[in-house]
Amino acid sequence: MDEQKKISRRKALKYIGVGVLGAAGAYAAVRFTPLNDKLRESLAKGDVRPITTRKDKIFGDQISLLAFGCMRFPTRRNEEGTMVIDRDQTRQLLGYAYANGINYFDTAYNYHNGESEVVTGEILKDFPRESFCLATKMPTWLVTDLERGKELFREQLQKCQVDYFDFYLLHALSSIEDYNRAYRDTGVLEYLKEEKAAGRIRRLGFSFHANEETMDYLLEQYPWDFVMIQMNYLDWEVQNARYMYEQIEKRGIQCLVMEPLRGGSLTRLNSEALGILKEADPKSTPAQWAFRYAASHANVLTVLSGMNRMDHLQENINTFRKFKPLRKSEYEVIARALEAYRKISQIPCTACAYCMPCPYGVDIPLVFSTYNEMVARDMVPDINGPRDEDFIRKGQEFLSYLEKTIPVEHQSHNCTDCGVCKPHCPQEIDIPAEMRRINEILGALTMGY
Repeated sequence: MDEQKKISRRKALKYIGVGVLGAAGAYAAVRFTPLNDKLRESLAKGDVRPITTRKDKIFGDQISLLAFGCMRFPTRRNEEGTMVIDRDQTRQLLGYAYANGINYFDTAYNYHNGESEVVTGEILKDFPRESFCLATKMPTWLVTDLERGKELFREQLQKCQVDYFDFYLLHALSSIEDYNRAYRDTGVLEYLKEEKAAGRIRRLGFSFHANEETMDYLLEQYPWDFVMIQMNYLDWEVQNARYMYEQIEKRGIQCLVMEPLRGGSLTRLNSEALGILKEADPKSTPAQWAFRYAASHANVLTVLSGMNRMDHLQENINTFRKFKPLRKSEYEVIARALEAYRKISQIPCTACAYCMPCPYGVDIPLVFSTYNEMVARDMVPDINGPRDEDFIRKGQEFLSYLEKTIPVEHQSHNCTDCGVCKPHCPQEIDIPAEMRRINEILGALTMGY
């Protein structure tokens, strides 16, 4: 390990990024994935392509085009009955990702109720520090003054067990007022600049959930090293990600992408949209189409994915190991699939859970994901249409799936329309209205139609 720690940043990242899994990569493979020897041998022979990387403009580092998002680690219930991160499963996932060339790991102060930074730090400390990039984020909503900002930053360094962050973000900026309150007026931005000058922050940027005016304002405040936006083939127009991306690109700032699958909703297409993609390429999954769309934009440095299953991780690694930018004809396929997808109204929830907890017990992300799954499976009855056999069949399936998936105390009927959740949604979903829409369907079904 002493020799490994002496590896220069550029050399270590070259080894990992290019796929020639040298000392650091081999260490991870032996410790975490003993069955990966065959893969390393294939990489060395050139039989398997290395995972694709892109060059960071600030330091020239090669960054894996696929990044590991640490927001959705596997969980388990502890002895007290609380859901906590399953460390063993998470260690396997991060170890496999590292051994296969992913060198960008993204966590945040609030992920997993504060546990994500701790677990991410525990696992990554087993690897040479200069062989990976660690990103975390200052919780904007907790910044009340300069001292609080300093406390949060020092706490994050301690939790992650590092001396510096490769990428540090102002988290979830959603308005000009939030930025000014937390960073400009408190002096916290000036403090973070000092931390950057001292080397404890290597790149400074922000993650974004707002409108065009706010993006323009933020881009004028500081020569940011990068900006993270939500970008996928649905939000390119729906949330005007096109404008955000183009403004970032015009300023020569590299873009990081979150929510390429829109919280998984782009993997659960309706049958018509899925058929269009399958006809164009029977071997590609909906996730692969979505990842390729995001990564095909040349100014994207890396694309985040929160992977809590090994099969998903392996599929995504293979997508980026054999990465091919979309051709013009494939953009046209996506446009046709998107048109079909939007015929049936899904709820644009990404399961970020910023709306939680609900004071009345509704599991908002679970209700929305369950509803979206039923839309994708064509299980939602048209309550404005005829009460025929098709309506009855879909109604029975709708009720059965909902009861099986969501505990009764967390279902939509518990919503009181209080509106507490609504201002916290980065997607600007009218959550109470969507709950009413679901409850209207349930009401029609339970009245005997």
